[in-house]
Amino acid sequence: MNKQTITSICSVAALSAAMISPAYAGITETTTSLIVDFNDASDHTSNDTFRRFGSFTHNPTGGIASDGALVFPSNYQGINWKQGLTGGIGTVITQSLVFTANNLADTNPKAVPFVMGFTNNVDSHVGDPTAPNNSYPTADAFQLQIYHDLPNTRINTTLKNVVDGTVDQQKYANFAYTGTNMLQFDLSLTRTGTNSYDWGYVLTDLGADGSGSSLLSSNTQSITTASSDFGFGSALDGGGIYAAMRSGNQASGQLNGVDSWSVNVNAVPEPSAYALLAGALALGLVMIRRRRS
Repeated sequence: MNKQTITSICSVAALSAAMISPAYAGITETTTSLIVDFNDASDHTSNDTFRRFGSFTHNPTGGIASDGALVFPSNYQGINWKQGLTGGIGTVITQSLVFTANNLADTNPKAVPFVMGFTNNVDSHVGDPTAPNNSYPTADAFQLQIYHDLPNTRINTTLKNVVDGTVDQQKYANFAYTGTNMLQFDLSLTRTGTNSYDWGYVLTDLGADGSGSSLLSSNTQSITTASSDFGFGSALDGGGIYAAMRSGNQASGQLNGVDSWSVNVNAVPEPSAYALLAGALALGLVMIRRRRS
């Protein structure tokens, strides 16, 4: 393979990447990854990138570096990444969200202020997609709910998955109030079988200036869904699932000021893909030998 061919391939790859990435400075997007810092007020208004439910505001100094953050101004506002994410057994899909504002005080009522995770319908909220204001009673979701548990003066992180309108599993893990607004949630969904998953999270306190790394809570659950569900196995094999987040009852305390949101798919190649890679490698070796001879 000569230098001109390599240059042509690189040029095509660069053009393809440019076509995938939207024209917003704060968004870097491919078919398997998203990085958005919400520095600019226009970032979240990209209809090519996001499916939005309701309206949002922007705090120009709300980020960790005072560089801007997405604000959920009211109850039940949601935002989904439009890219359908697919992958076979062994695929790992991760999300990382950094929040820079909350008032999770023990004077607030008992309710769910925020939900994040994955839905199998881009037009459905991730937070209980079977609820009336979520539009799609047949949608499923893996959710991490932030549950404000009074009068115990603590917050529960609740791993849930909803299958065909019923709560299949719900696991709680508590964390104490942090005294800081800076919280990072790392979510992980691993497909371990046709309809089985490891679903978990890690919650980190970033400290007052955003540079800390104190572990507050973590949990992973192994979940198997019914083979007849509308759910995630068929979605991952076909149209895809969607990273999503949504505000809840903000009277119970806000988890807000989304400084950054990243999503990544680590898909395991199918056997046919391995064969293709092996074939390409073998062809490359043959071309190298011929050139040397």
